[in-house]
Amino acid sequence: MLLFRRSIPLIIIPQQTTRLRRSLSMPPKLRSPLSKQVGPFTEAVFFCPSCSIWRCSTPLRTAHSRYRNFNLRRARSASTFVHQSAAAHAVNITRNIPERFQELYSALNSVHDTASNHVNSSRLQLALRGLETTRPVIRVAATAPRLVRLLLADPLSPKQQWEDYLEAHRVDRSGSLLIKYGEQTDLAVENSLVPTISIPSRVLKAANLEILLSHLSTNAGSDAQITSNTFLVPTIAIQSTSTGTHTFVRYPVHKSIVYGTGIDGLLAYTKLAERANITDTDSICATFDFELLGQGSAQRRNGVSCVDPNRAEAALNMFRESAQNATEYERGWSGSGVQPLIDWVSAPPDDAALDPSIKKLVGSLLDGVEESISAEENKKILVQQARNVPEEVRLDLDRTVTTWAERAHTELRDSLNDGFASKPWRDLAWWKLFWHVDDVGMVTSRILRTKWLPEAEKEVIWIGGKIHQAGLLNNNTYTTAKIQESPDIRVPHTEDSSSVSPEKPWPSQIADIRGRLTTSSVPSLHAVAQNLVFFSLSTTSLSAALSALVYISTSSASVYEAGTIATIGLFISLRRQQKGWDAARSLWECEVREEGRRALKDTEEGLRTVIHEGGRVPEAAPETEARQQVSKARQALSYVK
Repeated sequence: MLLFRRSIPLIIIPQQTTRLRRSLSMPPKLRSPLSKQVGPFTEAVFFCPSCSIWRCSTPLRTAHSRYRNFNLRRARSASTFVHQSAAAHAVNITRNIPERFQELYSALNSVHDTASNHVNSSRLQLALRGLETTRPVIRVAATAPRLVRLLLADPLSPKQQWEDYLEAHRVDRSGSLLIKYGEQTDLAVENSLVPTISIPSRVLKAANLEILLSHLSTNAGSDAQITSNTFLVPTIAIQSTSTGTHTFVRYPVHKSIVYGTGIDGLLAYTKLAERANITDTDSICATFDFELLGQGSAQRRNGVSCVDPNRAEAALNMFRESAQNATEYERGWSGSGVQPLIDWVSAPPDDAALDPSIKKLVGSLLDGVEESISAEENKKILVQQARNVPEEVRLDLDRTVTTWAERAHTELRDSLNDGFASKPWRDLAWWKLFWHVDDVGMVTSRILRTKWLPEAEKEVIWIGGKIHQAGLLNNNTYTTAKIQESPDIRVPHTEDSSSVSPEKPWPSQIADIRGRLTTSSVPSLHAVAQNLVFFSLSTTSLSAALSALVYISTSSASVYEAGTIATIGLFISLRRQQKGWDAARSLWECEVREEGRRALKDTEEGLRTVIHEGGRVPEAAPETEARQQVSKARQALSYVK
């Protein structure tokens, strides 16, 4: 870490280049390019987390410098923190993706486009980087520098400088450290997001590995949410050289090794794994330090293995002292449990197949997308259910409407029977029509006003208040205006119309139909009565005049003969008035009863519509397209051989 921090002033303070270059034991091949880069830099230097390199505000002067800067960008570690899909797709056009991975690569990009809120962008970029080549870099996270040293140490060579560096790193408990392969040991790799060293380890080279040393808290009593991403997407802290503040960055890996000590570490990890619901034991290995392991007891089972670092270090040191200790080394190394862990980390993939680590990463990524989509949909359903009116309230209001409908139909029948049997209505008999013809409009209007569902209308207003109190008119697609509107009724919009304004939270079919009957059927009945009376009077008058004319003009006609004509005219007019008026009254009575039943039916249907469908939050559309893209990606993954 200290060497990494010394590389920063080497760039931004040109006058100290010579002194610092002498103090740092850097490989000779790095001195010349670094000295050439010092000149063009000014104080306007900034750090770009997306590219993990140092940049300056002034262009480089020589073509050689530009070429080297480009190579550094291509040779940097796989930093997968690209947050803008547009930029990612712009780069994808120029990438040379192997043909057998192109379909899967395109499918994963489609998943990111359609489900960007549900996909883990850092893991997705790591998976895409793995598909860009047939031999991808596999990144492994580990929490113990001592264990990493045992995994990477070469027993055929003496102790290396990087081993001492890891020992110092373990003692200092420094921050994160990325270990890469290099032909020579370099303990201060420049232009990297994370402090990086390169070592000539055969394990790293053979399996094309990178190892990220990072801390992981196993405090089981913490209230923080723990998932499998806690192990596969560790968070590292990057300290700013200018302000001293820390920036936390997610650094995804393909595999993770969690290291614990003794029974306490095992119990802590057990609680942690239970909270995280870890099921991917092929990508996460929990390793615990148990001394005095028996032969064969160190095998890795169900993602858990046991090692004895002291025994492994003793065997390693013994073999380095003398090759004659090969037997003791083999016995001690096999019993330490380190070799099964090395085999798990560096398992070679089949050249003709997709690397198992990449395949598991893609599968885990798609599983996470589906789980996130399902969780989001379930959350929306819970929110919708919480905002909806409970079904118990709806059932109670539905029973109230049923009771109201029964009483309203009974009221319609009994009240109209009383109204049509009342004295004012009986006074409108056909033979009394001559002196009561002007009372037809008043009597019929009074019947509609006092006998046509007055109590039912009051109860509808009360039920409407209960519906409004229950919140059934909130978020209601069936608005009050639609409830009040009857498809078969057209109320004339006049100043004297009794239609209720849409702002009233109750159906108004009863008042609307009463107003229609008052303004249309009552005047029609009154006109029929007037026409019948006028016809009777005119016919009787004409027949009487004709009878008198016959009697006067004909001397042989008697009074009885002449009166016969008047009698016939009177009979015809009265008979027509009787039949016409009785038919008109019966028709009006039937119309009033039928319109009453229709008003009750429409009102009941409107109330039940509001009760069963009102107050419901519109259902959120399922993310069908995102699920389809995930399914296509799974299918493409299954086709990769």
